Amino acid sequence: MTPKRFAAKQVGMRPARYSVFLIILFAAFSFADSVRACSVPVFRYALEHWTPDAYEALVFHRGELDADSQALIKRLTREESGTRANVSVMTIDLAGDQAAKWQPVWKSFKADKLPWIAVRPAPRTGITTLLTSEALTEGLVDHLLDSPARRDYRARLAAGDSAVWILVESGNAEADNAAATALDQRINYLNSVLKVPELSDEDVANGLVSISSDDLKLQFSTLRVSRADAAERLFVKMLLGVESDLGELNDPMVFPVFGQGRALYALVGAGINDETIDMAGIFLSGKCSCEVKEENPGLDLLMTANWKQISKLPGKRDQRPAQSDSKPQNSGAPEMVKISAVESEELEDEVGEVQGTGRRFGIVPFILLFASLVFVFRKA
Repeated sequence: MTPKRFAAKQVGMRPARYSVFLIILFAAFSFADSVRACSVPVFRYALEHWTPDAYEALVFHRGELDADSQALIKRLTREESGTRANVSVMTIDLAGDQAAKWQPVWKSFKADKLPWIAVRPAPRTGITTLLTSEALTEGLVDHLLDSPARRDYRARLAAGDSAVWILVESGNAEADNAAATALDQRINYLNSVLKVPELSDEDVANGLVSISSDDLKLQFSTLRVSRADAAERLFVKMLLGVESDLGELNDPMVFPVFGQGRALYALVGAGINDETIDMAGIFLSGKCSCEVKEENPGLDLLMTANWKQISKLPGKRDQRPAQSDSKPQNSGAPEMVKISAVESEELEDEVGEVQGTGRRFGIVPFILLFASLVFVFRKA
């Protein structure tokens, strides 16, 4: 890590607007490549193989660190029985030999005390804003490494969930409850109609998946997180960092999170609807058309976990938390949608047709094209 590289990432930038022609061209190339799709669904392949990128942390101090500060730094990088956080730490002694070249970075923080920590996602993500820049304290380390929602997420995956759709509330109760109802209804429906691909003997023999077709199940769940919850402050900021302008919006947002803590992308406001939820659900349950994580949509979140243990054979599903404790108690259970037999058959055929196409060719080209077009028109 160099001072120039780290300093360059402190100022947020909006992604360039790509032309529809380039997006379609890129999707076409992805389509051609995806014919080689493996039979393992995206959510399962990601859980077993996509190691999360490490967040970078710089700790500034002057002279020798005291025992308490050293203990906090060790907590950030400690591994116990396979459990650790995806974060790396570099210490900068402002009284040491490297102080001069790091001074511009240090001054840019306008910090008023030491030791000071600045954290950002991995450079390869292209994200240009810091997750946090503040005094190194025990409370900060607690919130950086974990939170109730992240513990809930890990528990659900260990119990057999395929992905957790996290609703970040806007603070407007009416809008948040409407978004939650729409999400819950559609997730309940997708759980009833989406099917996972049949695993090929070759993929099992090659170690692409560690469980059999009989043990491979699809189960989505939802989780609500409040922006006002101090315990989730940094987790919410990670989610809002999936796109550069999400922090400027005051709408409810949904983030499908899967694998080893990877957020797919954001569904925002009116974008939380059947069509967008279906597209994300079909992508997650479809064949993993590209096994390289970086060539798939999504952003890794900072979590503390033993992913090898979590990816073992799922536990009993009745042990999985049904809903988040952060969900308002007065919101009530989600209202189930009544669909006639004819409508249900039509919807099931429609989902089956799209999902079948994804299984033959891989769904990544379709999801990239869809997400990219949404991005272009949001920016227009």
